[in-house]
Amino acid sequence: MKKFNLFFLLACTIFFLTACDNFGKKVKKGHVEAYYKDGISEAEALRTAELMYNVDINVKNPIVKKSFQLCKINDTVCLRMVVNDNRFQSMPEENFLALSNYVSDSVFNSAPVNLDFTNNRFKSKKILHYKKVDFK
Repeated sequence: MKKFNLFFLLACTIFFLTACDNFGKKVKKGHVEAYYKDGISEAEALRTAELMYNVDINVKNPIVKKSFQLCKINDTVCLRMVVNDNRFQSMPEENFLALSNYVSDSVFNSAPVNLDFTNNRFKSKKILHYKKVDFK
């Protein structure tokens, strides 16, 4: 009986520790999930998820699960994205700046959007600070 109680206590502890990730609330559009917290509305998170979904569909990117986390620090939006190291390192920085500007203009009324490249637990690997790009 003591072994069962110890096992049960250990299982409950593991469950509660893994359940407390605090990624924020989640919205989803197809294969894209967006967590949001700290000053980001559900509508903004959903628009971001829809935007990322539509980008993948329109440019015929492979349909694989994509995860983002949105938060706001003062007037700046932080778009945290889970990245695959191999694909991430092979893409030019200009592509990510374009994405940052696209999200800024389409969802956040041209507010700065910093990109934070993360692992699958949203631990930061590299931050790309917002820089306005003129697409004309």
